[in-house]
Amino acid sequence: MNSVFSRAKIVDHILGRPEPIVVIEAPAGMGKSVILRQIAQQGRFKLHAAADAPDLRPGKTVLWDIPPHTVAGALPELLVSGECRIIIAKRPETKLPGLSRALAYGAAYVLEPEQLLLCDEEAAEFFGADNAAGIMEASGGWPLVAFRGLGSGNLSAFLQSEFLETLPDEQLVDLKLLAGGSDLPIPITNRLFPIASIGEKRRLRLRARGLGDHLTSAVNAAIAQRLITPAGANAIAEAYATHGKPVDAIVTYQQVGFHDKAYQHFHQAGGLFFLYYHGPDAFDRVLGGFPSLYAHQSEVLVLSLALQALKRGDISRARRLLVDRFGDFANDFEAVFSPRSIFSREFREFRFLMLIYEDYQFTEEMLKALFAINAEFPGDAHLFRGSFYNSVLEFYIRRRQFAEAEEVAQRAMYHYESAKAPMLCFYISLHQAMMALMKGDTVTARKHAGLGAKSLSEVPFDTPNDVRLQTLLEACIEYEGGRAEPLARFLNIEIDDFSHGEIWPSLMEFTLLYGSQAMATHFSLTAARGFLERWRVYQLSNQAFQSMVSIREAIVLQNANRWTEAAAMLKTVELPINRERMAANPDALSRLRDRDEIGLALAWLRQILHEQPDMPQLHDLLGAAMGNLNITDRQRLCIAIWLANLHKRRQDLTKARAVLLRLFEDAARLGSIAPLAEEKVFLAELLDNKRISEFLSASSPARQVIRKLRDSGHLARASGVRSELSRRENKILVMISEGAANKAIAAMLGVSEATVKFHLGNVYRKLNCRTRQEAISTARAAGIVG
Repeated sequence: MNSVFSRAKIVDHILGRPEPIVVIEAPAGMGKSVILRQIAQQGRFKLHAAADAPDLRPGKTVLWDIPPHTVAGALPELLVSGECRIIIAKRPETKLPGLSRALAYGAAYVLEPEQLLLCDEEAAEFFGADNAAGIMEASGGWPLVAFRGLGSGNLSAFLQSEFLETLPDEQLVDLKLLAGGSDLPIPITNRLFPIASIGEKRRLRLRARGLGDHLTSAVNAAIAQRLITPAGANAIAEAYATHGKPVDAIVTYQQVGFHDKAYQHFHQAGGLFFLYYHGPDAFDRVLGGFPSLYAHQSEVLVLSLALQALKRGDISRARRLLVDRFGDFANDFEAVFSPRSIFSREFREFRFLMLIYEDYQFTEEMLKALFAINAEFPGDAHLFRGSFYNSVLEFYIRRRQFAEAEEVAQRAMYHYESAKAPMLCFYISLHQAMMALMKGDTVTARKHAGLGAKSLSEVPFDTPNDVRLQTLLEACIEYEGGRAEPLARFLNIEIDDFSHGEIWPSLMEFTLLYGSQAMATHFSLTAARGFLERWRVYQLSNQAFQSMVSIREAIVLQNANRWTEAAAMLKTVELPINRERMAANPDALSRLRDRDEIGLALAWLRQILHEQPDMPQLHDLLGAAMGNLNITDRQRLCIAIWLANLHKRRQDLTKARAVLLRLFEDAARLGSIAPLAEEKVFLAELLDNKRISEFLSASSPARQVIRKLRDSGHLARASGVRSELSRRENKILVMISEGAANKAIAAMLGVSEATVKFHLGNVYRKLNCRTRQEAISTARAAGIVG
């Protein structure tokens, strides 16, 4: 510190004290020696700078500057009697024999270290009003930092040698946490002044805010020195644990090879559920610190590594980890879930969770056995019980048993809230919102999305993939209401990172549905198929995932009027559902329960409605589908459009209008238009009928929905080309655009080749074309085919 800056107030205060002994006791850099020199200059006193006590004379004042790291001599008896005066500067750790006696007799006064800090008035005087506030913020009033600045000399080395070398291990950890922005409870003995001091709410906080980087560097170097010895490493780790920093405690133990202690703290900090309390980065960091051979010996660590793989979307890696540790029986579900199973209840519950990720086909008998596992956990094992219900929730969603799904969702939420696990609560709200969207209920979906956002805001760490899930959910809710921009933005910006993260069946279905629909509508058919293909490589060996992707791709092709390709795609799905079986037994459609079987059956129904609208069984098939209790309300809206379309074709406009009016009013009430937009191929044909459109225009909810469909680009007015052609001619034009020969068209439509040629002649005439290729080019230009 430069003695040019006068500390007149402190000098006057010291000289005005009546006690014969005045002690300036403060850490390094507080300006003790500078103040002594200013006192010496003002009173022309003798300044003694040595460890031994100075010579005293009655009636004289002496200044004693005790050097650091020395053993000070005893206070002379002459001072206690008050015959002379002394002003002493020393550090807190320097012991001064005789001072306690002098204090007891009232012959001595010790300045509090805080009195040496710069005040705002001094800072304004020394540095000017414009600079004072910034300097005080950076230095906290610490004279060394204020006068010398943060860039002078090696401040990190100064801190380490003058402050940190003698600090106890616990307070060294305190300083590291303070440098990282934490505030801490007040310690019994605070040896951290002036770096830290007591702030608001009686919490210890970093005083010199500008010291952050210098302090972090110095503390890290000091801690590295302590970790050399086992006792030091143990003390540092325990200090982290005491402050509620289990990740740092575990990593510290791992760095010095104390893996048993690291595992003990890992288990105490959540074990298999560590991820949900400390975040994915901490989870990866901690698991990476255990040697492979050590981790292989622990069931909890192996299950945690498998969970890590699941969260990264790597199911095959999770399987491999279990087989390496537990043997091939880990994938033998009868052996795992048998009443006489050799596996622990924790392993069996985790294996149940993995089955959900694998999209395993459960039976009712197996589900009963799984409920028996839950009974093995005590009622207050909230994390395990909540996770069991979470897994069952996914099963019920797949089976379209939404009442049961909502029941177990509420049970899971109760246990997760009891366990104070907001990240897990977020997943339950996410499931509930997705269920609401599947049912076409945007209002309820928005409510659960809000609850999910609240839970996510309470998570005390960064979890970027969950933020993406929430963003996707909110974008899909907006899409249901007619706003496509948020979903289009997500698909443009976030989808790459999202696709490499955690995925489970209901989320996969949700993503495929909205992603492919938005891509096809607002980008292109090529973009939509590319989007689906990127998911096809996910779990190539998982037939259920492949079926889900193929069904969505077929629907996208149908909406682009690529019906021949769509039919070919549907035939590749390896499920016991096809056009012939459905026609042979329409009632079987009412009893389907599996998600993919229902999806495939409905895709075939769309295909039949387009290609064979006169099929005698079609009305029964649609009725059976509508009567199936396992289809979603969203799917039910689609079937209603098909029924209205069928009624129109059979010239029963009264029924067609009644079905559509009820449909549009339900859509307006639920705030959902995406299911209607999915059926734009059939809906456009209905609305092109003047008697139907005029009837619907009399209803305010129906007008509102139609306007939203048109404004959001889902429903365009019929092009001039399309309106000139009959329905049969439009269909034949689509077929020749797909490359179908006259013979194939005749077979698909159930007519003769001569009839096909007759309709083709009409198409050429109305389009003013001479050749097949000219007609195809006109159809593409008009947007009739993709």
